[in-house]
Amino acid sequence: MENGWKTEHKAGILLSTLLLVALISLLSYSVLTHHFITATAAIKTERLYRAKTMRELFLVYYFTLSDEKQQKGTVEFSNGSCQFEKEQKNLKLLIELEKQNFHFTVSETELTKLSQRFKDNKKSVSY
Repeated sequence: MENGWKTEHKAGILLSTLLLVALISLLSYSVLTHHFITATAAIKTERLYRAKTMRELFLVYYFTLSDEKQQKGTVEFSNGSCQFEKEQKNLKLLIELEKQNFHFTVSETELTKLSQRFKDNKKSVSY
């Protein structure tokens, strides 16, 4: 029975709009996630390089210490601190930098090479 009204389904426009909104939301989420991951990686890389620089500065300072002070101690830097402890033949370093800890181990061979390098002039160490 037809009363003269033509009924067509108009859900196609609504579904297309919802699909478009979902697609835009997914793309925005993807872009923001990628940006966050990139920014985090850049910050962590910068901190790692700063920690390695602090390690090198500490090793230069380490050979100016007396023999009894070379066993264990802490050195303060402007950006963090470096705790060191000599275990057997290795030197263990814990560098604290902006709420993040970095662990380094300096082997006996590396210590020997560095000590020979700085042996002649312990008071004024330069590269």
